[in-house]
Amino acid sequence: MSEVTFYFDFSSPYGYLAAERIDAFEARTGVTVNWYPFMIGAAFKQTGQSPLLSQPIRGDYFRHDMERCAKMQNTPFRIPEKFPYSALVPTRAYYWIASTKPALAIKFAKDVYRGYFADGLDMSDPEVVFATATRHSIDAGQIRAAVEDPKWKQHTRDITDDAIARGAFGSPFFFYEEEAFFGNDRLEHLERWIKLRKQIDD
Repeated sequence: MSEVTFYFDFSSPYGYLAAERIDAFEARTGVTVNWYPFMIGAAFKQTGQSPLLSQPIRGDYFRHDMERCAKMQNTPFRIPEKFPYSALVPTRAYYWIASTKPALAIKFAKDVYRGYFADGLDMSDPEVVFATATRHSIDAGQIRAAVEDPKWKQHTRDITDDAIARGAFGSPFFFYEEEAFFGNDRLEHLERWIKLRKQIDD
């Protein structure tokens, strides 16, 4: 079965916009998308990048572009008051949930994104993340323990290192076979590439 790897950071607006399109993308292409949150700050350290909105001139453009892209795909969006943030807690929580309930982990990821970029919730506050998880009948005490567990701390580091080693330098970042696609606006390119590859294989 064909698969796409989807790397994203929970503080990434374009990652959020892409996440809202994944279900339809899977339905059209017939591929499975595997979700992997990672820590984009680690990638920035290696590439020398800085958060988009902090960049002179480019920041103003991207602020407008984020809002425009959200309108074009009819996705609720607001730039959070605390933006960006270090998404260690939701990332560790995601992997703990995914270890036993991968489908539920994706629902949790979507809720974290929507809470942050649509509802204005402060996802830098661990208690807000835990409250998001409990809406899916996840025990708050267990998830509190999980995000402090060395196992999930290391797992998050390992995934981040793997993503960077593969060449992921931003969010969202997609891999299909050995092809890399960066950005929400590259989902269409990825879809066309998948269809082309299937035609060649047939």
